[in-house]
Amino acid sequence: MTQVLAFVSAKGGVGKSTVAANIATALVQRKKNVLLIDLDPQNSQRFHLGMDPEEIAGLAREGIEPGSIFDSPYGVSFIPFGRVSESELQEFESQLKLNPRWVAESIRSLGENMFDYVILDTPPGPSVFLQQALLAAHRALVILLADAASFATIEKIQDLVTQYTAQRTEFKGAHFLINQMPINSKLGHQVRNAMSAHYGEHLVPASIHRDARVAQALAYERPVLQYEPGCKASLDLQYVTDWLLNSTD
Repeated sequence: MTQVLAFVSAKGGVGKSTVAANIATALVQRKKNVLLIDLDPQNSQRFHLGMDPEEIAGLAREGIEPGSIFDSPYGVSFIPFGRVSESELQEFESQLKLNPRWVAESIRSLGENMFDYVILDTPPGPSVFLQQALLAAHRALVILLADAASFATIEKIQDLVTQYTAQRTEFKGAHFLINQMPINSKLGHQVRNAMSAHYGEHLVPASIHRDARVAQALAYERPVLQYEPGCKASLDLQYVTDWLLNSTD
């Protein structure tokens, strides 16, 4: 059975899309067939997965079907959001509001045996795209930073997840993943400890540490797992991927 994972965040700038692209890459390295769907109008997954920057095709125009899937150089199949005008975006959002389960139905139409995992990358905060993702997902990963602002958003994002998944028995829950964890920050470790104390059972038992190689990899339009597989962030991402596999397989 295809496992659908939604990557969500309450605010921008937490590295959610970077984490999603690298987890997808790590799953491929473990011989899984993976489709990453970019539900974020920023259309940033194309930069992580080495897509031609001039390409405008994607989800908003072509939908979720075999003909709209691109093959990345890193083994991850993906559907970019696509480059659209403001009026095209508004029209797409209107269509999604009329059919809140469009993403879920479209993924099912691909067939159960086509992909082991489908990863949904969503824009930060509440949106029609978040609703679509949570009505399709079996699990959600909430990406946070180890700072007071992220800590303050946890209840809000929890409420959003509950709002869209409360009636879905196939949804197995959300977990919080700390990204860009500073190594030598007293405040960062205090916030992480507070998150653990309040949300321990929902906190992924590993953090992804801040690492300059992540930004360098993006500059070369590559996942950091491909750019520098032995760096701290890559090792953290590998651990998180194994944790995901052990808790879903």
